[in-house]
Amino acid sequence: MFADELEGMMANVSLSKVRVADLCARCGVERRVFYYHFKDKYDLVAWMFDQDQAAASRTCMPYTQAFYAEAHRLLWARRDFYRRAFEEDVQNSIGRYLLEFSVKANEVALKRSLGVSVLSREHAFEARHFAHGNVGCVVDWLRGAIDATPEQLAAYMFACLPKELRRAYISRGTRRPHAGHADAPNES
Repeated sequence: MFADELEGMMANVSLSKVRVADLCARCGVERRVFYYHFKDKYDLVAWMFDQDQAAASRTCMPYTQAFYAEAHRLLWARRDFYRRAFEEDVQNSIGRYLLEFSVKANEVALKRSLGVSVLSREHAFEARHFAHGNVGCVVDWLRGAIDATPEQLAAYMFACLPKELRRAYISRGTRRPHAGHADAPNES
């Protein structure tokens, strides 16, 4: 309900112009209902992104090239919404959320692959460096600066994976995740 209405509102205005009170009025609910589920409108956008990632993980092994191709396909299907969402660069913006999501995914994959609980400075840098490049390229792609299909973008990104991170994702992709998981990077 909130996601569909927010996407509809953002066809005409930027996220910064969307007021939670207006969103709730369009949904026919009180603001407290919205705040029961979400911290703010940026949290709702992050939830929408998470739902797209979860949908991709239901059809493809998470963190494989096929998974990223599917995730990119879902982003592309809603590119007008995501373009507008990525225009925002505030504390809780989707850009910052996606960056931290990507850093954490890289860190979790590296820790599992290396069998460590704490990454070396070099591996921590690798996780962060690739996340910045990855997120930047996705945003550029959504804005039209990179001419590629979702499958091509995923292939380009996997071709640029640093050696240790590539090994981590390949080994992670060989295991089937347990039921009900999003295999999301919210682990430590």
